[in-house]
Amino acid sequence: MRFRVYIAMSLDGYIATPDGAVDWLEPFFDADYGYESFIREISCAVMGRITYEQVLDFGDWPYPDHDVYVLSRAPIDGMPERTFAWSGTPEELSAHLAERGLEGDCWLIGGGQTIREFERLGSVDEYEVFVMPVWLGTGVPLFPAPFPAGDLELRDVTAWENGVVRLLYGRGGEDESATFEKD
Repeated sequence: MRFRVYIAMSLDGYIATPDGAVDWLEPFFDADYGYESFIREISCAVMGRITYEQVLDFGDWPYPDHDVYVLSRAPIDGMPERTFAWSGTPEELSAHLAERGLEGDCWLIGGGQTIREFERLGSVDEYEVFVMPVWLGTGVPLFPAPFPAGDLELRDVTAWENGVVRLLYGRGGEDESATFEKD
């Protein structure tokens, strides 16, 4: 199973405003960024408790067809179907998912601390980051310090006319060469 990040960030590296809001993304909702194709490749997802609570505020649960693990030290009441609170370590969750033998990839939805912990393990196989042409100035960083040092290989770059740029990075060793296109 591969662990993948698919996420939008501001040009200055934030995934949300200081209060967790992501409404700054709304002007960009009219373009197709490949989400439908991406979600078909996903068999499960992992998110932190803060991200979970934020997603609940969006309305209907958007992942009814996926097992979702919410990292939380405290129990969570009333979780949607196929959603599980996980109080163990990321290492234990990785082992649990491997034992289940799921087909497909696992989406590390966020937030930055969750992504950092899986990166610390060397478990993140792919980063699909959408850089939005917005400066937030402050907020919730995608890569909170201390983020582990490491190298990635650029696999693809796509730019949209609205200023959004998709950067696809992966671990080295695959025979994929970077392609650069403009949508």
